[in-house]
Amino acid sequence: MRIIVGRGQTPVFMLAVSLLAVELLAGMQSFLSQTVMPLVAAELDGAHLYGVLNASSQAAMFLTMPLGGWLLSRFRIGPLMLALTLVTVVGAVVCALALSMQAFISGTVIRALAAGGLATVSMGAVARGLPPRHRQLVLAGMSGVWVVSSLVGPAYAASISSAFGWRWAMVAFLPVLLLVRMMIAYYMPPRSDDEAPEKAPWAWAIVLATGALVLSVPAGVWSGLGIAAGGLLMLWAARALLPAGSLRGATGRPAALSALFVTTGVYFGAALVLSVVAHDAFGLEAHRYGFIIAAPAFVWAILGLWCGAHPATRDGFRRRVLTGGAAVAIAIAILLGTTLLASTQGHAWVGLLAGAGVLGLGMGMIYPDLLGRCFTPPQPGDGISQDRMAAAVILAEAIGTALVTTVAYSWLGTGFGLVDTSLPRSQILYAGLLPLAVLMIHRLAAASPRTMASR
Repeated sequence: MRIIVGRGQTPVFMLAVSLLAVELLAGMQSFLSQTVMPLVAAELDGAHLYGVLNASSQAAMFLTMPLGGWLLSRFRIGPLMLALTLVTVVGAVVCALALSMQAFISGTVIRALAAGGLATVSMGAVARGLPPRHRQLVLAGMSGVWVVSSLVGPAYAASISSAFGWRWAMVAFLPVLLLVRMMIAYYMPPRSDDEAPEKAPWAWAIVLATGALVLSVPAGVWSGLGIAAGGLLMLWAARALLPAGSLRGATGRPAALSALFVTTGVYFGAALVLSVVAHDAFGLEAHRYGFIIAAPAFVWAILGLWCGAHPATRDGFRRRVLTGGAAVAIAIAILLGTTLLASTQGHAWVGLLAGAGVLGLGMGMIYPDLLGRCFTPPQPGDGISQDRMAAAVILAEAIGTALVTTVAYSWLGTGFGLVDTSLPRSQILYAGLLPLAVLMIHRLAAASPRTMASR
């Protein structure tokens, strides 16, 4: 990515660089959370609360993520971003000082409340603060920095955790985060137009958050009831918030949203728990499983950059996304086989790394073109505005991910009172994800009908 700086363009250049740096730090924080989770649970005796930790984070984000438009319509981006950053710092400090898993969960909730609002506010900074050419370059660069964060994030988290402990890993990056966010606030131009204040969608935000919490209730053998109730609440909210027919879409862009919903759930359900599987089931240390959790994001980012620069033709769309779907399914089979057959830590490391890499390969093939399918209006139109589709894509990804990952973490942490140890829990998890992978391929096929080329 190349941004040419001319006379008078320094503020725009500095804002662009700062926004890319924030995206890099956001990627690092996601890997930090994955890396330290099993270490925190081991020290604070909280493995049985994996699901509660994940669900609390998701619920907090669901409370603030839908409120982004409301916040942007009432407050200037610079001060708003700084305020939310200070909330992030408070949450990280609470996590670092936690003496119990409950205290760590409280800090995570505080961080997630800020993260949900920052997701929209940061995109607002890109939209409002940059001219069109710089905006295009920054959006492309935001995908590219995930290549760096997939390498730097796990390395930072694993090295700091190994050398000084996970508590220092939670806070060592905060000065850089504060500096970058202060730069955005400083270089962010004032709003040049007046916008009518938007309404805050509190009701559905609360329904989503409640569903995420109910999904993870640690009720032992009765956990299935919580999963059913929480899942129904989240699907009810999704049905109301997404364009009509998105959850059952048979054709067109609703089918693409349905495919995105299932695909992100399957991928993140398999990928985000890799650190827990590696640590709890096979006893791998952070400096070893750091490579495993970096692999899918790194491969996804590299291949996604290529696929984004070379979008599939109308005829090639079906072939590319179905090949990617098959790769995700094969990756889950590799992970299942590893949990069933690996007899040493070395074998487990190789198997988990291979499965993680193939996961990223599949998503790198699917994601850019599936997003393109969502954002390309059909002729004649389907009545879904681009703004509505942008919000729908974010929600479909977030809800699909929350549903599957919360159940996965809860199962790995508790076994629902049915399975006592980590290794068989991991085996059952990946066996359960295989049917979901078949559903994913079915949804991807619906989003890319064979008649597409003839239209």
